[in-house]
Amino acid sequence: MPRGPHRLFASRRITLAGVALTIVTVLVGFGIGVAAGWGTSLFADRLQSTPSSPSPSPSESGKPTVTPTIDVSVPPLEPVLREIDDDDKAAGLRTLDFPYRGEGTFSPVPAQPATTPDAGVVQYVRIDVEDGLQMINGTLSVFVMSALNDPQGWGKEGPTTYVQTEGAPDIRVIFASPVTAAALCPTPHEPASLAPVETSSPSPDASPSPSPTAIQCADHGAIVVSVYDWIQGLGPFAADRNGARAYLLNHGLGHVLGKADDRCKKGVAAVMVDQRELPAKCKPNPWPFPSKD
Repeated sequence: MPRGPHRLFASRRITLAGVALTIVTVLVGFGIGVAAGWGTSLFADRLQSTPSSPSPSPSESGKPTVTPTIDVSVPPLEPVLREIDDDDKAAGLRTLDFPYRGEGTFSPVPAQPATTPDAGVVQYVRIDVEDGLQMINGTLSVFVMSALNDPQGWGKEGPTTYVQTEGAPDIRVIFASPVTAAALCPTPHEPASLAPVETSSPSPDASPSPSPTAIQCADHGAIVVSVYDWIQGLGPFAADRNGARAYLLNHGLGHVLGKADDRCKKGVAAVMVDQRELPAKCKPNPWPFPSKD
């Protein structure tokens, strides 16, 4: 005589209801474990100060990620008392308001179309903007890349052409809030050593090991620009804020190329002079190879 379903496990005092309850419990526990693991990895990714896994450019360098330090000191900032103008907008500024401390995460600016030259060295540049800054991506890209590729710029050495990318770059131009900029790059005037630095695995999907201490930005191909300096300009340049902006880019690129700070006693200052302050007999200059005109 066939046994009914409810009698199937009677000899071991097991019922279908018990089995079903056990299966449900196991499945729920498995689901919670998967969700917890996913949530943990997502939170860990959020703590990184770089965009998530950019696709590699043709010249992927594998330079380590720039990692902010914890203790930073930012000098008092003079208030911005003027109105936004056309030069500001052409430099990618949407407003003159800015956060003193940003979110600590970054997004790459969409790359503008570029023609790769037939000759010379090509260096790929990614422009990263800290989340929370209000920038006009299109005009910011045009300004940065125009300054880097200006006939009076560093590209004259080599020659070299700088091409924007959203993927793995040779050089990063990082726009950050004042606190984040100071944390990312506490030694902005140190030149690159031009010696091999720690690199990530050759695989483009591998994550580089972050540095737990202060790093030398130039060694990692990073030009860090405080949005406050981008807005306010620099004293010696007076109202020529676009000149000051070009200087910030070209001075930083000079350090990436291994150039040390220079000095000025009189005349036109070399671009590698720290031009936040200048002697009275020195004139500010944003270009590595200024025109003689």
